[in-house]
Amino acid sequence: MSSAPVREEALHAYVDDQLDPAERGEVERYLAANAAEAERVAAYQEQRRLLQNAFEPVLQEPVPPRLMSRPRAALSWRRIAAVCAWIALGAALGWGVRDQQEPASATAESELVHRARTAHVIYSAETRRAVEIAASQEQDMIRWLSKRMNAAVRVPNLTEFGFEAMGGRLLPGKDGPACQLMYQNADGKRLTIYLSRDAVGARPVHYSDQDRVHVIFWSDGTLAFAVSAELGRDELVRIAAAVARASRLQGG
Repeated sequence: MSSAPVREEALHAYVDDQLDPAERGEVERYLAANAAEAERVAAYQEQRRLLQNAFEPVLQEPVPPRLMSRPRAALSWRRIAAVCAWIALGAALGWGVRDQQEPASATAESELVHRARTAHVIYSAETRRAVEIAASQEQDMIRWLSKRMNAAVRVPNLTEFGFEAMGGRLLPGKDGPACQLMYQNADGKRLTIYLSRDAVGARPVHYSDQDRVHVIFWSDGTLAFAVSAELGRDELVRIAAAVARASRLQGG
């Protein structure tokens, strides 16, 4: 039975069911002879299932009425639907790869994750100055952050997951301003949403499980999002899906 190395791209094509029978058989023989790789691929398959299940409702939601009433609505909706489809099918484009295994083309995503994770670690540890503007001044915060970001910034309601908004702050991004929204649950655990302007274009969902702080990130072509927390994968996926759904319904 062959145990010759299989390319990383082939492993992810296997996860996404994109191989012909001969190639699939080769990968399966390789996995049968390499338990550690088989375990890693199984984890990718589970991540793919979780993200598809969580983000599928975003794709299935009806078109918001306001998008139907404007002359450019059809064009806007096609663009939004395409982004949502990419999100729901993100695994096919490699979101399951861990940070240290991402190819050079994923540099932008890796930097986004690094910035989001670093900001989360620094500011979630603060007790008195965790945010610049408190959630009690939400409308002022939204206007301020939206103006500085030159894009609509919203504060998703995450109370169904036990998280209440604390507020937000402005941060430096790679190519301009970025911002962070912070939430906290009854146990004092904090979750952050990092947003930055994105010049690369719409990109699918990725999951990063490096270190204790896990991150789910994606881009709608205008803003890049990164949801960070010390939460289990399943719970974080559900929360990120809610954030993506809120940003789509409130955007446009």
